Amino acid sequence: MVNTNLYNTFFNVKQTGGTITKGLSALLYDKKELLVKTFANLIFQLGITYYVMEKTDVSKDKEKKEKYNYTFILIIIYMFAFIFILAFIPMPTWLKFILFCGFSYCSGYTLSNLKSFVGEEVIKNALLGTFSIFGIMFALGLFMLLSGIKLGIKTAIFLFFCLLFLIIAKLFNNFTEKSSAISKNLTIIGIILFAVYIIYDTNTILQKNYDGDFITASLDYYLDTINIFTNLVNFNSDS
Repeated sequence: MVNTNLYNTFFNVKQTGGTITKGLSALLYDKKELLVKTFANLIFQLGITYYVMEKTDVSKDKEKKEKYNYTFILIIIYMFAFIFILAFIPMPTWLKFILFCGFSYCSGYTLSNLKSFVGEEVIKNALLGTFSIFGIMFALGLFMLLSGIKLGIKTAIFLFFCLLFLIIAKLFNNFTEKSSAISKNLTIIGIILFAVYIIYDTNTILQKNYDGDFITASLDYYLDTINIFTNLVNFNSDS
């Protein structure tokens, strides 16, 4: 006979403290359309980023380097504008998708500069590490929700202040006497922080009603993935 508790966890629903928690299969079934679209878009956007990163040649030629630096500034402005627009301005899904594609292209262009500092092997190892971390953290976020652990606004505020601290610490380290030991520690903190963000985003996506807005859901994962990747590249390049 199948263990009843195990069966209820994966295929049924259970009641704890007056609240009903759905089993794994029921939860995934309810969210299947959103999750399929979210991950399909995530893979597509990451594919754009990787393709542009690999195909963009950041030459050491002075003129080309200056052109890259100028374009880089414009791209950063666009990327911040994109996140602001997506967060505060309602628009149809098709337009969000097009803007997201532009954002992914810009990300790939900025990341292409990594090839000037690290080898192809470091980038491949960082990619493998990123996907491994994502898979583990997604599973952890899923099972935390199944266990009745729901992350809310307090977690979001805590993570925001952790991110703010990390940004300030990195800026301070870069504009003072840069310490390689501090840089490495901040890189490790960055990897851990964005790994926790994957847990939080998974927990949130499975809780909230996104009304079919898979673009916003996939953007959360996209930003987590890119940040983990860049931190892993930095960590391996400093090793």
